[in-house]
Amino acid sequence: MEREISDRQAQIASELRALGRRLSAGDESELLVWIIPNELACSHRPLRYHRLFGASARNLAPEAAPYVREWAEMIAVYGIQGIICLMSPTEVGFYRDLELGANNLIAFYKSRFQVCHLPWEDPAHSKTPQSMIETKKRKVRRAALEEYDKLPKPVLLHCSAGIQRSAPVGAYIWWHRGRESVD
Repeated sequence: MEREISDRQAQIASELRALGRRLSAGDESELLVWIIPNELACSHRPLRYHRLFGASARNLAPEAAPYVREWAEMIAVYGIQGIICLMSPTEVGFYRDLELGANNLIAFYKSRFQVCHLPWEDPAHSKTPQSMIETKKRKVRRAALEEYDKLPKPVLLHCSAGIQRSAPVGAYIWWHRGRESVD
């Protein structure tokens, strides 16, 4: 089981890296990658790879607000009804200067979608020991699966870049709920 999850995780991460490159180049024709067709998708956080506002760890300028609203509208066009957000409080804070009509990005999401926020610090930028990161990953994967079952479908799962958190969680949900649909 773990081997198949790991293989699927690598595939998801690769697809999200490719999507990030296309977005950085200005191609916004796709914003997400389907993990379980019409049930579960993964993406990057809003504007993570936007050619004007994108960056790894940067507060977004107030001028980015219309683009975040547009991102949410485009996600809704895909039919997304639920969001599982894995962004840490620091990452959610990147949006604090934006007028989104809500107190923060998560509240903005909740005005449009059913949302579960499972904050998880990006392991790529963490000084936490690897054993603790693995424990956190197992805990978040189980919690995300429970929330996935409760949320209306399709569900969008995202962290910041989609690699260190969304990919392992998406692969875990795929193993338990959708691998027959893509085999």
